[in-house]
Amino acid sequence: MNFIDVLHETYTALAANKVRSGLTIVGIVIGIGSVIAMVSIGEGAKVQIQASIEGLGSNLLTILPGVVQPGRGIVSSGRGAAQTLDNEDNEIIQTIDGVAAVAPEVSRRF
Repeated sequence: MNFIDVLHETYTALAANKVRSGLTIVGIVIGIGSVIAMVSIGEGAKVQIQASIEGLGSNLLTILPGVVQPGRGIVSSGRGAAQTLDNEDNEIIQTIDGVAAVAPEVSRRF
């Protein structure tokens, strides 16, 4: 059986099962389209997130009060306790080399 015979047999099988062949082709096209759409959505989200992070600036740092639990890498916000940063902390942060400005913020949750 040479290559021409294989092509003839393939064509005969496809022609005999037109509905099956058509549905298979439609399934493959839908699958490829879905993969392309998901990759495009993921890349678009990645670009938007990077743009919003770059908009903040690479030299911005937010410091929140809390307690670091050694060995676990977890920061507890001290629920139930009144942990805050005060003006003394603000002044200490201003004395650190490389700090251009400090902007204290007051926020409350009710």
